[in-house]
Amino acid sequence: MGGPRRSGTRRRILDRLGLALIVALAILAVAPLFHILYVITLRGAEAIAHIGLKRFIVDRPHPFNAENPGGIGPALLGTLELSAATSATATLIALPAAILVAELRGSRISRLTLLLALTLVELPTILVGLTAYAILVDHIVGHYNMLAGILALTLVILPYIVVEASESLRQIPAGLREAAYSLGAPRTRTIYEVIAPAARRGILVGILIGLARAAGETAPLLFTIGGAYEAYHTCLTSEGGAVPLMIYQFIQMPFKPARELAWGASLVLLLIVVSIMVVARLLVREVRL
Repeated sequence: MGGPRRSGTRRRILDRLGLALIVALAILAVAPLFHILYVITLRGAEAIAHIGLKRFIVDRPHPFNAENPGGIGPALLGTLELSAATSATATLIALPAAILVAELRGSRISRLTLLLALTLVELPTILVGLTAYAILVDHIVGHYNMLAGILALTLVILPYIVVEASESLRQIPAGLREAAYSLGAPRTRTIYEVIAPAARRGILVGILIGLARAAGETAPLLFTIGGAYEAYHTCLTSEGGAVPLMIYQFIQMPFKPARELAWGASLVLLLIVVSIMVVARLLVREVRL
């Protein structure tokens, strides 16, 4: 009698110790994330409260003026323009590639396309920025410009949309294809009018993931857009600014107003990225095939 009881007690103790260890490791894993969120929220909110929300969002920066540090208006507009243009460009390229990967699975061209997309994910983004610099800044336009930033960010987020969209297309039940074929619909029409609309939520999730990545990237912009914050840029062939690049440049300045602007911009960027990812998460939960 004593043996089985002792054995059962030992198993319960080991089970509780294992559970406690798992919980402790989970807390240890997420603690740095919560610390980052806490520090950025605290320092960013202090900076924005000192400057004023409206002025901070709209005004141009004055990183050397302690009485009036200004705001992040040109940089924020640049981030929104870069993100929107990059997402649209990358989607136009990624969707046909994703359809090719999903519909011609097993073929050489499908495997090659997926391999190139996965390889592009692992490519250092600073090298992507150098490539865009060599093409648009050095040879075509001749100076820093927003188009070069769009090209660099497009190459960065392209594989994310391809992989996510192709996986969503692959999950569509074969019965939908067979039903469309039985009605005499050609393959191209079946893909674009039946399969793609059925996978639209998954495709949109991939686009949003790419959008969040584009909004937060810094390295590809170092050699492309120039970092101009003194005025709102007028066209895509002129220099411009972006919130991540502004944070990178201003946080290194030995002036309190510049660092204050960098902390406030960090909070704004965090809110943008978190909002996009929350929407993507909600869409994932809503997916019904």
